Amino acid sequence: MFDKIKTLLGHTLVYGLGSSGSRFVGFILLPLYTRYLTPEDYGVLALVALLGQILFTLMAMGQGTAVFRTYFTHDDPARRETVVTTSLWLILSISFPIGLLAMALNGPLTVLLTGSPSYATWVILGILGVVFKTLLRLPFAVLRARGESWQYARSSFAQTVTGLALAIVFVAGLHLGGKGVLLSQLIAEVLLCAYLVPVTLRGMKLRFSREDASDLLGYGAYQVPTAFFGFLLHMSDRYFLKHFATLHAVGLYSLGYRFGEILSIAMLTFWMAWQPFVFEHRKNADAPALYARVTTYFVAVLGFLWLGVSLLSQEVIAIMARPAFHEAHRVVPWLAAAFFFQGLGYVVNIGIVLHKKVKYRPVIVGAATVLNLGLNYALVPRYEMMGAAVAGCVSFFAWFVLQAVVSHRLYPVPYEYGRIARLAAIGIALYAVGSLVDWGSFWHGVVFKALLVLASPLLVYASGFFARGELARLRGSLTRFRRLPGGRLEAGGAE
Repeated sequence: MFDKIKTLLGHTLVYGLGSSGSRFVGFILLPLYTRYLTPEDYGVLALVALLGQILFTLMAMGQGTAVFRTYFTHDDPARRETVVTTSLWLILSISFPIGLLAMALNGPLTVLLTGSPSYATWVILGILGVVFKTLLRLPFAVLRARGESWQYARSSFAQTVTGLALAIVFVAGLHLGGKGVLLSQLIAEVLLCAYLVPVTLRGMKLRFSREDASDLLGYGAYQVPTAFFGFLLHMSDRYFLKHFATLHAVGLYSLGYRFGEILSIAMLTFWMAWQPFVFEHRKNADAPALYARVTTYFVAVLGFLWLGVSLLSQEVIAIMARPAFHEAHRVVPWLAAAFFFQGLGYVVNIGIVLHKKVKYRPVIVGAATVLNLGLNYALVPRYEMMGAAVAGCVSFFAWFVLQAVVSHRLYPVPYEYGRIARLAAIGIALYAVGSLVDWGSFWHGVVFKALLVLASPLLVYASGFFARGELARLRGSLTRFRRLPGGRLEAGGAE
């Protein structure tokens, strides 16, 4: 079991290097952004991102997942190439016209989004960025399907470094403000497209298959409503804040959201390795126990991140941002908890994945979205950004519960409820101490909160969480990573 977990962790680390780049740039540049941008500017960027997510949902058509699925229905390399080129034709013929239409409607969209036509250039840059982001989904999906995880990581890392450098130049050097942020993202995506699309398609004939197109669009059609509901679940709170509060509140909330998103980085990198891992081991006799054990470790790691982010966000924001942004820390624990439940929902989503019951996905996320919209409508006018944060946390908890119930009925997994409850009790107790005690001064707070976070693994160990020999086997698995040619990580054999 532990060798299998070692392999999963290895792929998680490799994909993590590649998939978390944009979020990493957004976080590391917070001191720059909060110095050169106002909270209102930061709020407009969040609203442009909201529009971009709507367009990306429509333009991507679920192709990132659909290509990955259809690719493996064929054993013939030529047929697999046809899947790739067919998806490219679909993107060019269906997705890009949506982008052109959005460009033509730029004026009305800007006023609807921000209330002012003066941000039209921001919206245009945001739309163009979505166009190239949509195109990039194809080569990235192909790299994952081919198992070229290190090429995936290198390409994403190059995009991250380019975007980081350009953002510093445009925002700090040329003082372009929010337009500089959007322009740096756009140029980084264009450059990576110019390199990665030809490399991925090299040697392929640009064939089109009606059969593959039907399969790609059919599966992608299920993904569009799910993705659209997911967008509303994640992003609609900004528009409620803009409508019932101010752009200033949107900016503060978006900064707090960025801190909560640290858990999303860990969750998404794990999910990229988790999905193929679940399929790979589904026929093993110990598969349910293996999935349960991984879930326990996942809760431990993500819970540790939640504790650290929630306790230290106030001090970190005070160090990184100007005083105008300091109140953003109040929403962080709630938003970090929302991402925690989202990540746990992905992990327990085993039954739906294995039985390919994709019809449940839009129903589940749709129910959580309706709850989210209702809570935002009820709470934001009175409590503003705190109301939005609570609405997000409660909605993602409901989403997780629905995922868990449906998946468990389709594929029962013997989750280690006692161990998970022990982790939850320790995390909540430490957070209560760290957040309720008056530490007397800023630096006392930093030191003692950090000590509480660092003490959490020791308390977990002292509580008897680990079975005899379990910790030693985990340490052994972590020290035996080694790469094979071609960028794959050695499985190491069964236990």
